[in-house]
Amino acid sequence: MLEVKDLSYAIGTKEILRHISFQLEKGSMTCIVGPNGCGKSTLLSHISRKLPSKESIFYKNRAIETIDRKSYAREVAVMVQQSMELTGELKSEDVVLMGRYPFKSRFSDYSTRDHEIVRTVMEETGSLSLWGREMKHMSGGEKQRVLIAKAFAQEPQLLLMDEPTNHLDVKYKIALMETLKKFQARGTVLIVLHDLSLAARYCDHAIIMKEGKILEMGKTDEVLTADCLESVFEVPFYTASHGGKRFLYC
Repeated sequence: MLEVKDLSYAIGTKEILRHISFQLEKGSMTCIVGPNGCGKSTLLSHISRKLPSKESIFYKNRAIETIDRKSYAREVAVMVQQSMELTGELKSEDVVLMGRYPFKSRFSDYSTRDHEIVRTVMEETGSLSLWGREMKHMSGGEKQRVLIAKAFAQEPQLLLMDEPTNHLDVKYKIALMETLKKFQARGTVLIVLHDLSLAARYCDHAIIMKEGKILEMGKTDEVLTADCLESVFEVPFYTASHGGKRFLYC
């Protein structure tokens, strides 16, 4: 579905990404993990077309810069950390409705179906209780749930998420990851995570980055090992199992 081929990116003499290559399998959930500043968010910015990729990223065998932006947005949704700046008098349901913009005709209003989708995804993401509330009066976690719902409102085939569990309490972190597992029945997920236990528990594949490079990638249980993570984060890691699920901690 998505292929990144030898993607490099630099600002002046500083290399941010160095020869990044990988493929995403359709219907998979792949996490990207690594220390702060290793290039995770920059990589998502290229895939979401915020930064140019120069024929290094292909979606369904087409270079993404050759795809009409509106057509791309109908299939690829992104939730990035910069979106947390969204504030003001906008109400939660109006923000989520923005996710339907790629499907809206130029001079028409949003359809009944668009509004139905908004209510459905807000219920799925635990943000329906925020209906009618202005973004400026919300906590970071509440805003995060609204922005997650906005991404789901696009009904994407590929969902890109940059630290979606930030600002969420434990209940909503687990609820989000469970929702993403259900989403895999109809789409593909690429998610940046700092919570390695969530990554090990829910993701099928993992990409480990450091200093702009991919150090390891593959199936999660083969890549997110204590030895590998210790070499990347420079602290001891331990693994534990409970109820058939694997957990990582340091």
